[in-house]
Amino acid sequence: MAPDRDEERELLARARALDPDAWETVYRRSYPRLVDYARRRLPAGADPDDAVSEAMARAMDRVATLEDQGLRLEAWLYGILRNVVLEHTRAQGRSAPAATEEQLPHPGPGPLEELLDAELTGSVRRAFTGLSDDDQEVLWLRLVARLSSAEVADVVGRREGAVRQAQSRALDRLRRRLEEVHP
Repeated sequence: MAPDRDEERELLARARALDPDAWETVYRRSYPRLVDYARRRLPAGADPDDAVSEAMARAMDRVATLEDQGLRLEAWLYGILRNVVLEHTRAQGRSAPAATEEQLPHPGPGPLEELLDAELTGSVRRAFTGLSDDDQEVLWLRLVARLSSAEVADVVGRREGAVRQAQSRALDRLRRRLEEVHP
């Protein structure tokens, strides 16, 4: 469950004061999804934990300048992590690769539907990895990271309406690709 706006403002104030408990809260609630994002976006062989650690260090260095725009602190962290990933990718001289099946989060199948879940999960993963990097990023941030349209807009540098439109189009493409891989 996402924190309410007052809780988020209070957490931001504590983080600005470099309260270790506030940073631990931010870390615990954000770290798993940040690592998944980095794992999916980084070139093969790059360490997603290192990228998240770098993003957290940058966040702590810059938190005093963060303005309260009503966005969650986690959205700001995704923006910093996105820059870390892009810098790493540029340094490697490659563009960010599409996620492989092994890099995407694996939901646990129910005990009675293990075979069907495995087949459907594989189909969704194949369809997802066939999308463009931009489509994957928008869907990942909206659906997996659970950022709002406004938060994703802030992370990727687009307008909120453009993010909603990109999400809608990406979902349409995902649906079509899913029909191709799992008729």
